[in-house]
Amino acid sequence: MPNNVEYIKSFFWKILTWVARPKNAILTVGGLFFTVGLGGGLFFNNFNIKYSAANGDNTEISFGADQTPYYIQYLLWGIGVLGVFILIAEVIYIAIGRSKIKVIGVEHIGLRKRIATSLSSSINNAFTIPIDLTDCYENDKISSPEKALNLTKYGIEETLRLKATEIGNHDATIAYGGTPPVSLGFLAGYLMSNTYHVDVWDYNRNAKNGKNWYKVEGYADANRPIIDRSNYVPDQDVCLLMSISHPISIDQVRAKFVYPSYIDIRLSEIKYDSMSSIEKLKDFEMEFAELLKNLAADGVDRVHIFCAAQSSFNFSMGRQVTRNHPAIIVYEYDIRDPKKYPWGCCLIQKTVPRQQLLIKDL
Repeated sequence: MPNNVEYIKSFFWKILTWVARPKNAILTVGGLFFTVGLGGGLFFNNFNIKYSAANGDNTEISFGADQTPYYIQYLLWGIGVLGVFILIAEVIYIAIGRSKIKVIGVEHIGLRKRIATSLSSSINNAFTIPIDLTDCYENDKISSPEKALNLTKYGIEETLRLKATEIGNHDATIAYGGTPPVSLGFLAGYLMSNTYHVDVWDYNRNAKNGKNWYKVEGYADANRPIIDRSNYVPDQDVCLLMSISHPISIDQVRAKFVYPSYIDIRLSEIKYDSMSSIEKLKDFEMEFAELLKNLAADGVDRVHIFCAAQSSFNFSMGRQVTRNHPAIIVYEYDIRDPKKYPWGCCLIQKTVPRQQLLIKDL
């Protein structure tokens, strides 16, 4: 029941924001001219009202073309025709603009072999930048994390930046999707400029209709991340556990790391697509950014992130990290590795701004 209530509230809020959305001024003016001009022309050309009273009296009001000054008729019809031309011209302009490449797909490929369907197959008229990490895998696990990190950095800081500049940062929409390691998903989000408009996509391996890629959109429900600070005390190092698509326990992390302070973030119902709602994702982005800001205010030097979540979540949280936050280290989990967390990616190195480092041999 709570899920249904949240969904209905979110649905009606979306309708309200759609009604109050910014309008295309040219289309609005064209529609107004068309309505006033042609509507007024028809009104004065053939308008007739009859009223019959109970006592038998009849009243009739009518306008005909012969009763309306010709210049008013011409003016109204002229306004209507002008409205038609405005509407046609704007529709053509919009169509031409949409025909140009303004969507840049960033496919962050992070499996041992390429998936069957590419992100570009799901995005119309897009220029796609593949960040292919498949060569960094060996025996079903990532064997060259340094190479994977550098490929990620180059794809976003160089290839994407040049293409976005060519199109125009404010005109381009970035469509990000992929299956990278968790830490490199965070890194991709961190490197992505905040001046870009970004849509996030996820990959459903179990899709039966062949449509594996889907854009993250839709309404929120009651299954939202809950931040538990009961094991948190201000300290130089804080562990942040994020159980979104798979549970992560404090005992599991403590077996490897001995930091005393922990913050546990988890959903009441943990599943692989639990954050496949752009509204829910955007809401938690603000909570996550506020959490990092508060940790910085508490004097925390390093935040150690252990996250199990879908790619869109990792990328979106990475976009909230700034240089004003503590150093952020996102660790990579490997169930087959005896160390469990063999390496991590440091998003912020305070001594060298914007340099990303690999933390290995943990």
